Amino acid sequence: MKAPELPPANAKRSSAETFVDVTARLSMVMAALAILWSLIQLVLVLALGRLDMAGALQDQGLPLPEAFQWFGRHALSLTALMLVVSVALLAVSWAMFKRREWGRLGFIVFLVLVALLNFASLPLIHSVFDSMRSMFPAEFLQSAEGRELRVQLNSGFWMSLFSAAITAVAFAALHGWLVIRLQRPDVRALFR
Repeated sequence: MKAPELPPANAKRSSAETFVDVTARLSMVMAALAILWSLIQLVLVLALGRLDMAGALQDQGLPLPEAFQWFGRHALSLTALMLVVSVALLAVSWAMFKRREWGRLGFIVFLVLVALLNFASLPLIHSVFDSMRSMFPAEFLQSAEGRELRVQLNSGFWMSLFSAAITAVAFAALHGWLVIRLQRPDVRALFR
């Protein structure tokens, strides 16, 4: 009886195999770190939820904008959602590493959604800076210190918007390249 032939020990891997392995491993590491961060954040949300930080700020005379109040009311749900999404990314990345077709397709969906969410979050920057402005009384904003604060907030807004837009474009380009690469015939042939 003839033994099955094994590939030579020094068989060179294709660039498609290397690309899939590296991409899947990096994604698994990022997903594991996101899971760890989500768990830490979950503990903090549960601990801080008992402290009523919003009430403490309002007791100090600081008006809390509605956007911050909304995030405070939904902190637990948002953290749980982040945890679920991170676990899903880990599962998709593992499936891609194991050459499952649903892992490749799921990973492509993640890439497209993250690129779109980066652009969708740009208008939120304006809301955040408007909320910060609304925390200060109108009389203060008309004073010399208030005018200086408004200038700082305006420059902070434009810097934040510019850097977030550049980041969104860079991630869209990277994710687009990854999607195109994951659609190539040599890569698709690796999956079952």
